[in-house]
Amino acid sequence: MVMETIQKAGYQNEVTVKAASGDVGAPAASVGRVAAAAVEAADLYASDEVEKHARYIADAWEVVLKEQTKVYTRQLRQLSNGLGTEAAEPITLHPLPYQWWNLLLAGPFQSIAALGPFLPHKIIRHDEPAFMIAALWRNPAPIPPGFGNPSAAQIMAPYDFRIHLETCNLTACVNGPDFGPIDGVFGGGFINTFTVPINFAQPQQGRPTLYEMNMVVDILGPGVGLPPFAGFATWVLDPDLEPPFFFPFIPGVGPVFIPGVGPRLQHDTPARFAVYI
Repeated sequence: MVMETIQKAGYQNEVTVKAASGDVGAPAASVGRVAAAAVEAADLYASDEVEKHARYIADAWEVVLKEQTKVYTRQLRQLSNGLGTEAAEPITLHPLPYQWWNLLLAGPFQSIAALGPFLPHKIIRHDEPAFMIAALWRNPAPIPPGFGNPSAAQIMAPYDFRIHLETCNLTACVNGPDFGPIDGVFGGGFINTFTVPINFAQPQQGRPTLYEMNMVVDILGPGVGLPPFAGFATWVLDPDLEPPFFFPFIPGVGPVFIPGVGPRLQHDTPARFAVYI
């Protein structure tokens, strides 16, 4: 019954990129779905195989990001070649703005039942497994756009990085637990994804703890003399579904319908969730 309800809930693609006018072959809305991947993982793995569930969902999100990047690089080439855009007025960019990298965070995910999938879940029991998904994206488009020029992904391939997930306990207005560090090297390709288990101290009975979480990344090398730089996730994927709600009657107002909100990217808004006993 739980699985059937989830599949009928209408989860849509978390993130979509609109193609430029006349751009045939852009990713359709059906390309990659994090929530659908969670349901599929529940059919493939046992409920205690948390790492396999997490990796399956992260891989599905990576597919979405790669398809969107294809559209982005195609549009960037069109801009650089002066082929026109969807802007209201013609624009000339000298030089074109170039995004070196971006950091994204998604979740949290938690099993909704003993045998259920690890779905987006903002209300977490303190003693049950949950995880976040972190993504590091480097721009695969050349700098500047043109054949043979290096991309940010190529230049940053040998760089060492360190990831921390940092939380703030909003209930007590104090620092919360941090998760990490995760150390690594970017390497080939242009996306690295990581699944990060999260766990929290037991709150008081009847007093759930509200947290905010974000991701901070530091570039450590390689070698001496590399200009240091860092970043944090300005985009957080909230893959949860907020269903619509209908108030049949409010005195002096009448019936009110509040539309639902589907999975979405939030800008400059950390992940927010509650932990209860």
